[in-house]
Amino acid sequence: MQHQEAAKQMGMFRFGVISPLLGEDPKPLGRRIQELAERVWTLPNGTLRQFAADTIEDWYYDYRLYGINGLINPSRKDKGTHRTLNPEICALIDETLKELPRFKGSNLIAKIDEANLRCDNVPSDATLYRYIRKIRPLYTADKKKERKAFEAPYAGALYQTDIMYGPFIPVLQPNGRMAKKQTYLIAVIDDYSRLICHAEFFLSETLMDYLIVLEKALRKRGCPDKIYCDNGKVFLSEQVKRIGAQVGTQIVHCAVRDSAAKGKIERWFLTCRTQFLEPLLFEKISSLADLNKRLFAWVETYNKTDHSSIKCTPIQKWLNSPKQPRILQQTFDANDLFWLEVTRKVKKDGTFSINRIRYETNYTLAGQKVIVRYNSQDMTRVHVYHQDLFIGVSFPLDPGANNNLPRKK
Repeated sequence: MQHQEAAKQMGMFRFGVISPLLGEDPKPLGRRIQELAERVWTLPNGTLRQFAADTIEDWYYDYRLYGINGLINPSRKDKGTHRTLNPEICALIDETLKELPRFKGSNLIAKIDEANLRCDNVPSDATLYRYIRKIRPLYTADKKKERKAFEAPYAGALYQTDIMYGPFIPVLQPNGRMAKKQTYLIAVIDDYSRLICHAEFFLSETLMDYLIVLEKALRKRGCPDKIYCDNGKVFLSEQVKRIGAQVGTQIVHCAVRDSAAKGKIERWFLTCRTQFLEPLLFEKISSLADLNKRLFAWVETYNKTDHSSIKCTPIQKWLNSPKQPRILQQTFDANDLFWLEVTRKVKKDGTFSINRIRYETNYTLAGQKVIVRYNSQDMTRVHVYHQDLFIGVSFPLDPGANNNLPRKK
């Protein structure tokens, strides 16, 4: 049906091209055809194209002989078939793929030649490859995955999280010049209420960026029973698992390349693009802070706007939930739960290095391995642990300040 409709549109387009030739005109027919051939025409699909004079002349006479039907290409009766393929070749290909669905195409063609099923290279290799590509999915396609709409039973039962590419914004470079940089939107949504727990733009999509969003989401809205995410490097991090274990949240991953499983966060990203980002195309974004300021205001409006699928606002459904999420324990309020964690060996001079920055700690730990937690966006201090005990805060090494300090023996 789509092909027939496209053929009719093309027939009407051709009639529009030759229509100036149908009226009386003192100019010779050949000259008028040449003038039409020099024009640029817009096809029904929006493509710009010129046509040779001979082509336009053929259309003119086809119309004079057969009317508008002469300008509509009839569908080939053999469309979708392979005229040069004989039943023996088709049967061999089908039987082979039925037994070995991933059998290589070139080996299949070699098998056909060994059986002497084609003569003088007919059908051609190209024809055989086309048929193999057409028939192979019948044997390799998996059954469609069953999907059913679901909703968490209460607020905080399940959070969904993901990362989306954002707009380019101007960023000041170290050389003092401005340059356009890609932004990334990291967001966390509550499955039950569609409430956005937190969303924020960054200039990168590192683990630290995600942990910043995760911390703000959990501190604002509480700890969920589960967090549903994909198999990106950030979400597979051992640090994310550590945080989940400490706050009592299970980290659940969807199947590889199955973004449809995270339908709610994906649908919100689409809403964000159409309702928030598209209007920004006509406005000037001065910085990342400016972009996030606008985002935070829009998210608050979104959370208080009626949602078509839940028949109320996300914040209303959140507040009316039969159960509320667990509050992040106060013991985590002032510590480094959401910082990055690495293992380092303390040198003989009581120092260790992170990102080429040397820090000093208790000299009695020399030769020992310690756990160091740090915020990559603030390297002015780090926290040191040894055998699950908090040793203290370490600061960047200042060799000059240590020069006149007394040494303990």
